[in-house]
Amino acid sequence: MKYVKKTAKEITQHAIKVIGRIEEESVSQMINTILNAKNVFIVGTGRSELVGKMFAMRLMHLGFTVHVVGDVTTPAIRESDCLIAISGSGETKTVTLAAETAKEVNANVVGITGNPESRLRKSLDVTVNINSKTKRPWKYYTSNVLKGHYDDLTPMGTLFEDSTHLFLDGLIAEFMAYLGKKEIDLKKRHAIIEK
Repeated sequence: MKYVKKTAKEITQHAIKVIGRIEEESVSQMINTILNAKNVFIVGTGRSELVGKMFAMRLMHLGFTVHVVGDVTTPAIRESDCLIAISGSGETKTVTLAAETAKEVNANVVGITGNPESRLRKSLDVTVNINSKTKRPWKYYTSNVLKGHYDDLTPMGTLFEDSTHLFLDGLIAEFMAYLGKKEIDLKKRHAIIEK
């Protein structure tokens, strides 16, 4: 349990600091973009995709029409839609390609990234900077990495992915408050056909 406790403490303390540094204006823009979209599309790769799927599920519980890029039932993105693109490095090819494609049809694109100067940034209308260690710490870093502390307990993109997950869960709470929704409202849309 020594490493479980130490790692959980480091991740949560890091996430609180990182989330505290996110610009409120970018969060407001992200919220408005989602509220004004006909459909919300979410794209990520690997663990970022899993974080995106959790966010997609909660948006669906709130009544949004949401799709995860790559699912066989995902329709074409249109001008009236928005794409949420999640990539710590901002260089993930599938994510940057999805963002570029969305921009080609004039959809709004929100990026959640640890590298606001990346290729992904060129396609974004809104940038949410999760200033965190990603899977490429030698290029995208936090203050710990600058000091030469590469923490093996939170390898590669762990800090970015966990911080993004907590940020997006907090964003769901923002939506609940704004829309006047309670847990009982979300339960009404929860899956009843499960494995």
